[in-house]
Amino acid sequence: MARTGINYGVSGSYKTTSVKHFARYIYEVTGKRTLGVSMDGGGWAPMNPEIQAGIIVPYRVSAMLPLPILRKISQGYFPTNPDEHDISKLNLTKVNWDEFGGLFVEGLTSISQAIMRYLADSNVKTGEEATSPFSLRVMVDGQAVTETFAGNSRGHYGFVQNFLYSIVSNFSALPCHYVLFTALESRTEEDDRSTIYGPQVAGKKATNMVPSWVGDCLHSEAYPVERVIQVADPRDPAKKLDQTIVETLVRTYFVKHPDPTTGIMFPAKPRITPEKVAALMARWPGGYFEPTPEHGLDTYLHEIDRLDSSQGDEVAKWRAAIDRQFGRGQVAGGSGDLATSTTTTSATSVAAPARPAPAPAKI
Repeated sequence: MARTGINYGVSGSYKTTSVKHFARYIYEVTGKRTLGVSMDGGGWAPMNPEIQAGIIVPYRVSAMLPLPILRKISQGYFPTNPDEHDISKLNLTKVNWDEFGGLFVEGLTSISQAIMRYLADSNVKTGEEATSPFSLRVMVDGQAVTETFAGNSRGHYGFVQNFLYSIVSNFSALPCHYVLFTALESRTEEDDRSTIYGPQVAGKKATNMVPSWVGDCLHSEAYPVERVIQVADPRDPAKKLDQTIVETLVRTYFVKHPDPTTGIMFPAKPRITPEKVAALMARWPGGYFEPTPEHGLDTYLHEIDRLDSSQGDEVAKWRAAIDRQFGRGQVAGGSGDLATSTTTTSATSVAAPARPAPAPAKI
């Protein structure tokens, strides 16, 4: 079962850059490549070097038939011809997980929007008809073609939310190391008119639920920062003038934190044992790390792995100490492994082969 996480934030908060960092992390810890699924419109530019190096194998899902394609990919299938634009020629086969250690799904927001548009344009009934359908004609290759348009029904919102939950659950069950999701940031209202923040998907009720679908929930906050630089004077290029520019500083939070303007909390959480939260905060005291073009999410995931491993060692030592109190074994060679004793019917105690302490549980 894969570890999972989501990184959400406004456009320009290094979400796609975090995907390239994620692929490098997967290659470092598993020696395997990363599969990628996207319906975002921003393109692959930040991760092009990793794609060209073969570390990332991406596929952009067609908005013409998103439902069956996304479901099959979430079940462990992937196109053998991901560059094929004709969906009738798309060939999905089982993924060889001996070659791929991770998978990212770029754009739960764009996926939900694309499915909503597909349901309306196709006049799909999911409990209710699409609302206010109308048709328009256009000439295509010399022939009149009718295109039908419609609005979304209330039933479409519930369908999309259930579909998203279904595929996220499927992705989480894949036999790879980690599945990473991304999404835009949403600021919406509950039924009681209270404002909530979180990952943006179709229907405001799902905003509050998405963080519970995954392990790590990270929020990338973009801050404008002014900086003064020297530029050439347009009236005299030999002279320099001060000019104020605005750069974007990104902080990726792994704990809940307030919006600097409204004070409303953004959801975030690390998937780590409670005993190691203090150590994680000691590494990044503000509850965030600042991604750069070179590193970010990869550093965070390596730190989570390190803390998880150390906690597993501590639990093994604790168990060994308790077992000694009850006379169930002894520490062999100072390694913390137990040599468990068994009693025969003749009351003769025979030492069983050394049994290693349980490995740390993977999250």
